[in-house]
Amino acid sequence: MSDKSGGSIAKIEFHAPYHPNVKLRIFDKYFSIDGACSNRFDKYIHWLTHFHFDHIRSSVAGGADFLLKQNENIIIFAPDDRTPISDYSTVFDVHKTLYQYHSKGKRLLIPVREGEKIYINNTVVEAVSLKHSVQNNAIFIKNESADFTAMVTGDWLGSDEENREAIISRNPSILISECRYFRDENYDLTCERMHTHVNDLVALSELLPDTVIIPYHISRTFSNLDYIKDIFDKHGFVFGKKILFYEDIKSYEITEAY
Repeated sequence: MSDKSGGSIAKIEFHAPYHPNVKLRIFDKYFSIDGACSNRFDKYIHWLTHFHFDHIRSSVAGGADFLLKQNENIIIFAPDDRTPISDYSTVFDVHKTLYQYHSKGKRLLIPVREGEKIYINNTVVEAVSLKHSVQNNAIFIKNESADFTAMVTGDWLGSDEENREAIISRNPSILISECRYFRDENYDLTCERMHTHVNDLVALSELLPDTVIIPYHISRTFSNLDYIKDIFDKHGFVFGKKILFYEDIKSYEITEAY
């Protein structure tokens, strides 16, 4: 596989172990998932998995719009969540207005339906519906220049069989998955809150032996990162703030640890 950018074929970067923001580069294509907007509207694909505040707050905040030219806009792909809020408005409508208000019309929410595929240059992104407490679109990415795929889950109910099958059937080379809780006594709570427990990822890893699993978006109740790292190391999961992939998905390096 050819070297196209800084000696690596892919780069994954997280804001913090507890934050839902994922920045992903595959060769020269960049993705910001549940994160801040870049003024390089021509370079980044911006994606919202769902409309919970911790997932939208970074992209609602200002900072990039004033750098745009008059005829430029930041496009953000978001779930086509038509859950009614009133007789006149839906979840999507309310957030569309919110983004336009805070950016003076420069940030445009584009609705994406479950299973919809979007073709952007030499990349295909697919919205994969994973059950959560609200409509959640995981993003599945295939770059024609790469012989691997990547999937970022957002929040999902790890115990749900349909959710697991949606991931297994796509067999992603890299799976970046929410992992909220760790102790066995937390499992019922995890299911009740429609999140993912580390035991769910362990079970999934047995069915995806060739997938590199990278957990993120951990509950803030687990402040002892050494405890978390020990669990992830035991099960072969990759955990770090910045991760580079070189010749293939097995040749990775954690260039910045938490």
